[in-house]
Amino acid sequence: MGCDGGTIPKRHELVRTKQKSETTEKQVELDMKWKYCVLTNQLLVEPIVACELGRLYNKDAVIEYLLDKDNKDKPKMDHIKGLKDLHTLVLTKNPSWDNKAEKGDSYIDTNAAKYICPVAGVEMNGRYSFSYIRSCNCVLSDRALKQVRDSVCPVCCKQYTIDDVIVINGNEEQVSQLEEKLLKRKEKKSKNGKTKKKKAVVAEILVPSTSGVTSDTVRNLSSATTVLGAKHKLQEEKIFQTKTFKSLFTSHPSAKRGKDKNGHWVTYNPYHYAG
Repeated sequence: MGCDGGTIPKRHELVRTKQKSETTEKQVELDMKWKYCVLTNQLLVEPIVACELGRLYNKDAVIEYLLDKDNKDKPKMDHIKGLKDLHTLVLTKNPSWDNKAEKGDSYIDTNAAKYICPVAGVEMNGRYSFSYIRSCNCVLSDRALKQVRDSVCPVCCKQYTIDDVIVINGNEEQVSQLEEKLLKRKEKKSKNGKTKKKKAVVAEILVPSTSGVTSDTVRNLSSATTVLGAKHKLQEEKIFQTKTFKSLFTSHPSAKRGKDKNGHWVTYNPYHYAG
């Protein structure tokens, strides 16, 4: 029954061995993303912050990174210039998570997560996709966000838009989309800052210091043209009230006969000196 003619089969030809599973490697990769700080590779400890690319950090580690001027040995974070570029996450703790010391007679679930989704109840361990909302920093699973209507956060009841949803530890395509959104927000913020500065400079130049226009009046003006019109009107009223301007006309006492017979050629009136 086989193996005739003096052939000697090998073990791998007779016994089928199981292929090595890649579950352990995937689990280690998930743990590094969801349980450890991207900057220091240390366990995540509250307060936990996230950048607008969906990466998780320890807040203390980021502060030390920003204060340290020599960051050659650390990964570059060009998109983080200060704490204003980070969001302190509002996380919901997992009631079944236990961090007690390992004992010989107890079972420890290494796949258990410390945080869960407050709506769907799924664990934040990398098996389910999670996101946080920029407007309120609440962390929810995508399963819960799909069920939400009217774009209102189910945790704090604050409104948000689609652009406010930041995917946590997303894939390459999702990260590239977040980068594009981040660039658009920065460009919009810089444009708004420049327009505000221009308006402030125009208001300071157009408001006269000697006029009766106060700072409160300037704030109520709709545009720079209105301010300019108010300035000219005030200056005209001042000019009309001065004696020098009134003396240019023959109705003024200084231009009549008896007051100044040798007046200037502009103010001279032949009818007053006739005869």
